[in-house]
Amino acid sequence: MKKPLLHSCLAVLLLCALPLLAFAEPRVIGKVKGLRGLVSILRDGKTKPAFPNDRIYQSDTILTGSDGAIGILLEDNTLISMGPISRVSMDKFTFAPATNEYAMRLNMQHGTFVYQSGLLGKLAPHAVELDTPVGRISMLKEETSFKARFTE
Repeated sequence: MKKPLLHSCLAVLLLCALPLLAFAEPRVIGKVKGLRGLVSILRDGKTKPAFPNDRIYQSDTILTGSDGAIGILLEDNTLISMGPISRVSMDKFTFAPATNEYAMRLNMQHGTFVYQSGLLGKLAPHAVELDTPVGRISMLKEETSFKARFTE
């Protein structure tokens, strides 16, 4: 008789917790260090203008206008700079040295980029993936950085 009561209590607790999980804030992975011109953040289907010190969340897409440029600093001190008419999606970012969990996947869809690796690229270069219109760039050694321009 005690087991069904315990199962019922657990089910009620789980049902009460589900709405709270649905409204949990997405995980912050970095912030806007600086920008100029028109820069926008696409989040949850809505576009908003970017400002210095704005938080960047996993799954955000960053867009720059014809006069736009932005510098983004991620949690591990990775620096991403974007020039005019650029678009990048922050698809995946996990930086948890305490549990040895590392992953980064950026989708650089269009534009001009400078990538300077932070701690993630030094501790787990194999965990860094930069998708581009022409292929995937994977890090093979520490302190990797590159400059690239992609156009349609």
